[in-house]
Order: sequence, then C-alpha cells, then structure tokens
Amino acid sequence: MDKKTARLGWLDAAKGLGIILVVIGHVWTRGPVRDAIYAFHMPLFFIAAGYTSKPAPLGAFAAKQWRALGIPYVAFLVCLLAADPLIEWSRGHAPMFQSWQAAVRAGLLGGTELRGPLTVFWFVPCLMLARVAQVVHYRLWPDPCDWRWAVAMAIALAGGVWWGSESDTSPLGIIAVPVALLLLWFGALWRTVGKDRLLVGLGGAASVLILTSHPLPLNMKVGDYGWPPVSLPAAVLLSLGLAWLARLMPWPPLVALGRMSLVIMFLHVPVIHYLRPYFGPWMLAGLALLLPVGAHILLRRFEMGRRYFLGEG
Repeated sequence: MDKKTARLGWLDAAKGLGIILVVIGHVWTRGPVRDAIYAFHMPLFFIAAGYTSKPAPLGAFAAKQWRALGIPYVAFLVCLLAADPLIEWSRGHAPMFQSWQAAVRAGLLGGTELRGPLTVFWFVPCLMLARVAQVVHYRLWPDPCDWRWAVAMAIALAGGVWWGSESDTSPLGIIAVPVALLLLWFGALWRTVGKDRLLVGLGGAASVLILTSHPLPLNMKVGDYGWPPVSLPAAVLLSLGLAWLARLMPWPPLVALGRMSLVIMFLHVPVIHYLRPYFGPWMLAGLALLLPVGAHILLRRFEMGRRYFLGEG
C-alpha cells in the first residue's frame, strides 16, 4: 500500500472510530463519557475534511459539494420529514411538527430549526459552507502555511466565538462555519507535515491527560465552544490522539464505517429517537450503528440510491 493510500485508509478508520463515538454520545446523553466524546467528536470530522482539502476551481468545487453532500442532505431530510408523522402517529405520539407548513419552514431553514431525530442535520450544510469558504481562501493563498491564513483564521475564530456567545440561532448550521473553517485549516496544515508521527504521538499522549482532567464538552451546533483557549486546542489534540489510535489499528471494519459515516450521521439519531422507549442503551447503540450500515448497503445496490442518498452521482 503506498503512502497516499495508507493515509486515506487510516483517515477512514479515524472517521469510523469517530462515528462510533458520535453514536455513543447520542445514546448515553449524560456523564463523563459523553462529555469526553463531546469535547472533540464533531471537530474531528472537520479536521479530517481539511486534511484532504486542496485548491480547486470554485464553481466546480461547489457543484461537487452539492452532488456529494447537498443532494443526500436534501434526500434524507425530505424522507425523514415525511416519515416522522407516520411513525409518531403509529406510536400514539405527536409528530415533530404540527403542520406541513412548519415542517417545510424548518426544512428550508435547517440548523437549529431541526430537532429530535433531525438534530444532527446542521453538520452537513455547515461543512459544505465551510469547505466552500476554504476554497475561496485557497484562491487568495494556495499554501495553507502562508502567514495570511493564520491572520484570517484568528479573525474567523474571534468572530465565531463572539457570534456563538451572542446567539444560539443557526440556520443551516451557519453559526459554526467560522470555527469549522479554522478546523479545516488545521487539517490542511496537518497534511503539509511529511513525517507526522511525532505530531500524532503528541496528540495520543495529550489525550490521556485531557481525558483524565474533565474535558470541556462543545456544542458547535449552537456556537458553544466551552472555554475556547482550552477547549479548542483540546479538541485538536484529542482528534490527533484518535488518529494515532486509528494508525495502530486500521481495521477494515473501521475503514468501512468511516466510508459509510455520512449515512450513519444522517440515520443514527432517528433510530435512537424512535426506538429508545423499546430497547436498553447497549441494544440501542448497536441498532443505531447497524441499521444505518444496512441502509447504506441497500442504497448502494440501486442507481437512484447511490445518486441521491450516497452522493455518488
């Protein structure tokens, strides 16, 4: 396996580990394990996306983002908005939205307007917007090591933290875009380090210290970054630590989960939301992981599934 392929393999394994932690964090919603997971689980995915980023023509890149992420986002969102009333009425519960007008409004606004089984849907539009913003910056400074990137990212960080402190309303996850852009930049910087064993090893060692000292949970959806001078560096170090772990065990199942992480991201919370009354937490966690995997495998069998739900059109 060449160096590039090996890197992508371990990166997929890291995403596989990360999506398992996302599922766990949504099943066990309180306690130190949940807080530790929330200290870095979403930053990890932004950093991973930044690691594979590179300069590109803006129009072509935006179109590619729409095909790969935007169309699946819309497809899963429409299906779940349509399914929620049927599921909830069959259980004798009120649906998420009381009218179709409210559902359409929430679907169009996204972000903090989506709750319950759709609570994680802020992530994909936020990622898309941040990645497009990153490509715009690449047009100005193709080298992420350019000092002007550091100045721009310091401004983004300050603006993002201020915005999050002033508001918790975030259509399409836009409130998290400035800090997401910072994390994408860190991933791009990381890619420039040729022999990065020392870097990821530092992350692994630091992770032990962070996890034993009550890490601060983050909630990027509403712009809550804990105490940013401590919590954001901790999120980066914990992400590096997970990458170190992934390099130790790039098992094929973890790599496969990483490559299915988009579908798991969309579907695991609906599974948890609708099945929580009927199963204990361990069974619920297993179902929240395995049912989306099954959905991914099924969708891959059909051209429309691949095009509209897996972003492979």
